[in-house]
Amino acid sequence: MKVSSLLSGIAVLSTSAAATEKSGGFGSRPAPWIKYDVPQDFSNPKGLARPAFRYWVPDADVEDAVLYADLQQIKQAGWGGVEVICLENYGIELAVVDPAIYGYGGDRWRQKFNTMLRASKDLDLLVDFALGPTQGASIPILDPDSPGMNTELAYGIVNLNSGQAFSGDIPTPSRTNAGYANKPDFDAPFTNYTNKFVAAVVARKSKVPSEDVRVTQLDFDGVDDITHLIEDGKLTYTAPADGNEYVVFAFYQRRTGYLAAQGAFNNATDPKNPASWFAYVVDHFSQEGTDIWTGFTEQYVMNGENGDLLRQLGLYAWEDSAEFRATLFWTDELRSYFRKTRGYDITTALPALFGTSGLPPSTLANSYFYYAFNNHENGTDISWKLRNDYYQCLQEMYEQYHLDGLSKWTSKWGLQGSLQPYATAPNAAPPWDMNSAAAHIDAPETESNYFDGVIDAFRAMGGGAMMGKKQIFSSELGAHRYFSYAATWPLILNDCKINYAGGVNRIVSHGFPYSGLRPQVEWPGLTTFEWLYSEMWGPRQPSWSYVKEMGDWIARTQLILQTGVPRIDIGIYRHKYLSVDIKHYNMGENIFWDQSLQDAGYSYVSVSPSLLKLDNAIISNGLLAENGPGFSAFIVDNSTNITSEAVDRFLEYANHGFPILFVGGVPETTPYYCDSCDQHVKQEVQKLTKYPSVKVLQSESEVVGALAALDVQPAARNLSPTPILYVHRIDEDNRVDYYWVYNSDIYEDHATEASIRGSGIPYTLDAWTGAITPIVNYTASGDRFNVWIELRSNQSTILAFAPHGFFPHVPVPDIHVTKTDVEYLNYSASSHSIIARSASKENKKITLSDGRVFTLSGLDQHSNPAALGPWNVTIQDWLPNPDKFNNYTSVYQYHNLQLDELIPWYNISGLSSTSGIGTYETQFTWNPNGKVNGALLDLGPVFNTIRLWVNSHWTGPIDITDAVVDITPFLKSGLNEVKIEVSSTLRNRLLQVNVTESWEQSQYASSYGGQPYGLTAPVKLIPFAEKVIKL
Repeated sequence: MKVSSLLSGIAVLSTSAAATEKSGGFGSRPAPWIKYDVPQDFSNPKGLARPAFRYWVPDADVEDAVLYADLQQIKQAGWGGVEVICLENYGIELAVVDPAIYGYGGDRWRQKFNTMLRASKDLDLLVDFALGPTQGASIPILDPDSPGMNTELAYGIVNLNSGQAFSGDIPTPSRTNAGYANKPDFDAPFTNYTNKFVAAVVARKSKVPSEDVRVTQLDFDGVDDITHLIEDGKLTYTAPADGNEYVVFAFYQRRTGYLAAQGAFNNATDPKNPASWFAYVVDHFSQEGTDIWTGFTEQYVMNGENGDLLRQLGLYAWEDSAEFRATLFWTDELRSYFRKTRGYDITTALPALFGTSGLPPSTLANSYFYYAFNNHENGTDISWKLRNDYYQCLQEMYEQYHLDGLSKWTSKWGLQGSLQPYATAPNAAPPWDMNSAAAHIDAPETESNYFDGVIDAFRAMGGGAMMGKKQIFSSELGAHRYFSYAATWPLILNDCKINYAGGVNRIVSHGFPYSGLRPQVEWPGLTTFEWLYSEMWGPRQPSWSYVKEMGDWIARTQLILQTGVPRIDIGIYRHKYLSVDIKHYNMGENIFWDQSLQDAGYSYVSVSPSLLKLDNAIISNGLLAENGPGFSAFIVDNSTNITSEAVDRFLEYANHGFPILFVGGVPETTPYYCDSCDQHVKQEVQKLTKYPSVKVLQSESEVVGALAALDVQPAARNLSPTPILYVHRIDEDNRVDYYWVYNSDIYEDHATEASIRGSGIPYTLDAWTGAITPIVNYTASGDRFNVWIELRSNQSTILAFAPHGFFPHVPVPDIHVTKTDVEYLNYSASSHSIIARSASKENKKITLSDGRVFTLSGLDQHSNPAALGPWNVTIQDWLPNPDKFNNYTSVYQYHNLQLDELIPWYNISGLSSTSGIGTYETQFTWNPNGKVNGALLDLGPVFNTIRLWVNSHWTGPIDITDAVVDITPFLKSGLNEVKIEVSSTLRNRLLQVNVTESWEQSQYASSYGGQPYGLTAPVKLIPFAEKVIKL
């Protein structure tokens, strides 16, 4: 952002490590929100404001000294915590050391976990940990056929013609293998799972065929429960002689035995050694599942000193996204819970629940349900309503037992629960409403990989976190398929910004692998996920010496995004029993398709109807959920159905004059099987539309105009439509409004005048340097400031509107600029002056708030930007250690060359495979004429990391989205020296080395392309003119 990033002269840098603190009352429910002292903490945030690293520890065959060294590297890089995972080859590849000795739950793992906890305490690191091996959804267990383990429903059938008799054994399950999201390379010792008979029904085939020829249509009024006819596993039954065909269904529940981690070699399990046991996914819909899950952790991982240390420095007990499956998810008490909550017996609806995916066919390509039910009166398919009742039952059991259960358990230990409430392998996966679930998790978590760079995908979950009043909404960030050893920091920070724009405020970086020696592993070291996903951070990466600037940028940004409470302009109705289905099927999540809403400045998130039943989902002071997101309006966008509870809430809101917009018509039915509810919705929606604050619109393009007509203004309004987005936080105690401002266009720069709500003094907070400066170019009217926002592609900045003196060490001028087209402005407290700078040859007018007008004279015709060069270049080329299986440290070869033109390394003869660190040096003469007062240095596009020295002075952290540096404080008359350091990834070297740690990586060279390392565009010296305006 030009207004703030180039004017501070010498960057403000932190010089001491922050002591990490776990806030008091962290285990209380509800936990008190952490309060930050932004004026004091912004330059060097601590605690939860700092990002964490996911730390992949393969098993207990690791060295204590290496564990300590890895954690020390993480701390020194600026990350404030670790998320410890016993990876065990992600439960896929065969173990390379015997899990009976080194596996999760054994004595050695507990000891190694203790080493990590002690090291974290010594290093002031906070700790999260997975509740089980690999993804945290499983536990080692001897008998996976036990209550509390992942359970499914399966069925067998017999087809009968009219009047046909059947006598014999009830049909056994024929569809029992849901398959694996990630199939393991090992087999389990236990395969004899018990098929427990649940119920039997007979259903009449419908005369009205399905529109999908693959689906067998049934009549719902022709289905009967015949469970009472079953005796000793046998059935005697004769179909009615009415000319119809019938299907007999027999339903069975069974444990799935879904494997998550390997047990002892040769399946030599020992009842006395939990490390030898195979790990299986637990039941996520019962208290038994939660108890067996957390109980194992208490008994075998947290016992002894580990529990005490976790009370001191532990934050989150964590579980990954659901990558487990079932033929149809079930739990022992589902039938009784369903009857209690849905008001009817699920038994007769069961035939309609089974399909190829377990999700609506519109969701996954070519998926379908095997059977469907018609309403016999009019032939209408009611299967979707029956399925939604089943999904809602599962949802409530998941929230009550698994999510709330985790929260209750963690509170005993002074911890909180954190997990990802969605399925990343959608086929036959749990059908969860992640927006609703997020309100039940202490710290809900999303991820950059599966949500795939779509801001609306994060908004789709973020509303649940906000309505649930969760201070932390975290993200597993940085996993990119096919980017192993190729992820760059511009890519990672782009991930951060997309997440932040969707409501995320804590990053867990993916990830840091154990750096010590491992069997069968060669240089550059242990590489997880069969080399498919990024990234393997640590000293093995050429960029590692430069990442402190990135860690500090993340920490300062997150400090603001965790301060106070969120403020969102619009809530948008979203009711889906599935996660965003982007990664695997290219079906992006869009809450609101038309860009006009966000281009006008409106912020929005999704809201599930279940969230409208929360105690805080009320109108106060004109806002919905004032102590949460504080919506100013609500949109129901092209929804064909709505819950009766939501309609009742909307009537309450409309009585308060709260704006509600229906787009694309109004829904006239509920998503559930309930005739009276359907009638209620139809009647009440008609009443609702008669309220003056309720509007029915034909398309999304009408929404911005309708909101304006209802006097619903965004907190930050773009006066010209532009993809500049705002994340708004309010600190009510200190009367401060914070705005994180982001140009969401990754290809083009954008600028607009913005009308922003706030009071007091406007400031810019620079997340790169830690500098806080007053904005000196604005106008104010009422509770609004008009500010010029100009951002490079993918650039962000932070604005604050605070009472005078809130930032006690930041001098503020009593006069400011109200109108100008000068590019750069700053306030100098030492001279009590506004400094105006321009690199233009045109004269620029500057109007002050006291009415005075000044002119900044433009540069003369000979003062032009100049490309520097030639360049003396030294490249430190990182190569495998000759003893690559026993030493993962890179060895270096140096290349010295001179370049007249800056081009990528792979275009330089002999350097096509070079990876490492490049140092570029040149000189220029500085003898400015009378109109030139200083200079900027434009470093061009930044591939990965960059640092600049002028005359041996480091110029400070550089915004890698806008690498233009004010070098005036470092210039001297005559000859000046410039040195630039850049780093690469290891991709290009690995294309040539092509190590073969796994079958996937053996195809590295054929699957990946090279990257353009180094400085690749001219580095330009840009002179500017300056005017000092005394106030």
